[in-house]
Amino acid sequence: MMQDYEQELVAIKDLLKKNPGGMSVTDISKALKKNKNTVGRYLDILLISGQVDMRAYGMAKVYTISRRVPLSAMLSYSKELIMVLDNEFRIIDINEHFLKLLQLPREDTLRKNISFLQSPEVDVHELLDTITTRGGDRETSVTFHVRDSGDRIFHQKCVPTVFDDGRKGLTLILEDITEHILAEKEIRVSEERFRMMADNIRDGLIIMENGKTIYANNRIAEITGYSLKELWAMEPLTIIAPESREEALQQIRDIEAHPDKPCDLQTWIIRKDRERRFVSSRISGVRHHAMFYNFVIFTDITELKTQEALVSESEQRFRMMADNIQDGLIIVENDKIVFSNRRIKEITGYSTEEIAAMGLHGTLQIDDVQAIADSGIVPVTDKCRIEEIFKNVRPDSPLPGEFRIWIRRKDEMHRYIHGKITAAKHGDITSFYITIADVTDFAEREKALRERIDALQDLVH
Repeated sequence: MMQDYEQELVAIKDLLKKNPGGMSVTDISKALKKNKNTVGRYLDILLISGQVDMRAYGMAKVYTISRRVPLSAMLSYSKELIMVLDNEFRIIDINEHFLKLLQLPREDTLRKNISFLQSPEVDVHELLDTITTRGGDRETSVTFHVRDSGDRIFHQKCVPTVFDDGRKGLTLILEDITEHILAEKEIRVSEERFRMMADNIRDGLIIMENGKTIYANNRIAEITGYSLKELWAMEPLTIIAPESREEALQQIRDIEAHPDKPCDLQTWIIRKDRERRFVSSRISGVRHHAMFYNFVIFTDITELKTQEALVSESEQRFRMMADNIQDGLIIVENDKIVFSNRRIKEITGYSTEEIAAMGLHGTLQIDDVQAIADSGIVPVTDKCRIEEIFKNVRPDSPLPGEFRIWIRRKDEMHRYIHGKITAAKHGDITSFYITIADVTDFAEREKALRERIDALQDLVH
């Protein structure tokens, strides 16, 4: 009887294989010359066991042979750990990957209830709990403690299974996701470190992925006065001051044309509270596979800009003062002229650039030493030079070094000058300040007076 039953099932499956488009119960009963009710019972058995598929077209039912992968092939070629259980949790089949984890031979597992497994390497109690309490058709994660390897984490899936004889069971599939979980954990730790760093730096940071903002730290909101939500809804140029927008727009065009090239932009912005702030932004790009990332770093340099403006204003006042005094002024640092005023150009005939290039001793070309160091720092002697004055002038000198010499102008005219040298120390730099007065007229009058005195003395004698 059982043999006839199996033969009928085989006959129906062979018929469906020859008709891949499918057949109805009526078609099959006619082809096999069997009663429709009998064929219907056979088809129910095949349908429950998963050997045939059924599709309904209105009231009609069409049966086709099931396209299944043999269980043996799945066990052999799958990378997952697979165990097949019957409805009493006895092991029907198990693949080599699962046996390797359990460190058990196949004969010690087959036909044995899973609760009686005694693996020398793995504690399977959690696996047993998830199967018995949650039942089939569920996905979850289980952790096994493996000797010498620590904890291993698996993604577990229980698939209800129907065997060829119609009996029901369960296929247990485990995928080792330990490395994936550890990698995700490491990524989360790394992201937490990054966020902690990014949210505590003094600079604003924006990260864009293919032109879309994916991250902005809190400092951006502090600098602009807008919330992150408001900033993401705004056009980038909105916060830039009107007078700076054209330059900023050009910079944006350059960035779009050369995304890999770093770019610096300094501009005024207008905060939400209408306060003006000066920011410096550095934009760089990195390509990673199909993604392109822009990193924008904002630094609020308003105070620095204000300080620079004050320094610039102070320098302008100094230059106005220096260019309007009657004496010439030269400032020397590290043997280089770093400043010369307008009066020096008038006295020597050289331009500012020529004075800087020629240096102090090239500018003051000495023709005849008349008298040096009226202050007494250097004895008055024809062999004294300005170099010796510099050697003896110190930032703590009570009196300036002085000299009176004849120089030759650029136009070859001779001028007699009176100079004073003082020094000041700023950190590691010593600055020498040389003030020069053109006393040529006084010298010539003094010379003429001496000549008259000498002539009178000649008459007296």
